[in-house]
Amino acid sequence: MSRLKAVFKKELKDSMRDRRALMVAMLPAIFGPVLMMLLLSSAADTVSEADDLTLPVIGREHAPDLVAYLERNDIRIVDFEGDAKSEIQAKNVSAILSIPEDYGEKFEGFQPASVQLFGDESLDKSKVAMRRATRLIEAYGRNIGAFRLMLRGVNPTVASPVQLEIRDFSTPSSRAAQVLATMQMLMLMAAFFGGAGAAIDTTAGERERSSLEPLLMHPVSSLEIMGGKWITVTIYAILATLLAVLSTAITLEFVSLEALGVDPKLTVGMQVALFVMLIPMAFLASSTQMLASLFAKTFKEAQTYLGLLTLLPIIPVMFTMFRDVKTAAWMYWVPIMGQQQLMTSVMRGEDMAAIDFAAAAFVTAGLALGFFAVLTRLLRSERVVYGG
Repeated sequence: MSRLKAVFKKELKDSMRDRRALMVAMLPAIFGPVLMMLLLSSAADTVSEADDLTLPVIGREHAPDLVAYLERNDIRIVDFEGDAKSEIQAKNVSAILSIPEDYGEKFEGFQPASVQLFGDESLDKSKVAMRRATRLIEAYGRNIGAFRLMLRGVNPTVASPVQLEIRDFSTPSSRAAQVLATMQMLMLMAAFFGGAGAAIDTTAGERERSSLEPLLMHPVSSLEIMGGKWITVTIYAILATLLAVLSTAITLEFVSLEALGVDPKLTVGMQVALFVMLIPMAFLASSTQMLASLFAKTFKEAQTYLGLLTLLPIIPVMFTMFRDVKTAAWMYWVPIMGQQQLMTSVMRGEDMAAIDFAAAAFVTAGLALGFFAVLTRLLRSERVVYGG
């Protein structure tokens, strides 16, 4: 243990000398959740602006009843003069309603009276505004159609043989977990970001600097040498994970997503649970990155490998997001996916089963130890040590 401790102190001291690189490694864990929350906050602001919609109208005098209906439903109507296309593309307005002169004539003649709604669906604010205006205009048309049937002595329900009632069983916590799926991905990736620099420096970097051979000449076993290096890399990975969890929790306290129908918050208990379940991820990230770096012939080649490995946590998140996969017991036995499923439960506010946590931790930590054993064995190979 004394020799392993000596190797660990040496590696930790070496890695902390380049503080600029250390800060760069930690920045994604700190600012990644902040940037993502700013994007979600922008989406929430877009929805909020649509709820407080100001709709410019061309020819409002041709359809006073329609305009009054829109105003009763909290849409502020203003007159518009100018070029609709240029104003929308310049983002000066979100949507414009145009009512033709023959609207009243067709309306009174019981003919379909058309109106035009201008917008740009490539712009989020315009798309949301158009959808709200469309829903209200269609509702107005259905109401007028029902009144016309009643005037002819026909029950309006005859024209609606099927009525749909939507009952949403989602909870604020479950909607929050769906919205914040990307936050899970960032927290899963934090360990890979944090330990990448140290993983390269302790393997490919030392070999390129020709400092690995003198280290092997000391009366220290390969297990002790690799153990000291692995602990160093793991500490950075754990630190990055802790920063990512804290950054996410702090950001959620200052950003409001109520306009999206969610108001997620991470309590202290949830933060502790997320951090504890992600510790095995730090072990796995360290072992995987060191293994890839040890096989790399140069420092730059190792950076390329680790850049690809950083994308590894994205796979389970994308798999569950786009395929809407139902949670199954086998998922907890798959490294990374098990942690992702546990994170979903915690962010939903649900209880985390101890057996599921144990399965995910056991498999992930076991795979990490397996990679560590391979690392120890490879350190005895001249081909690996000399980069052949």
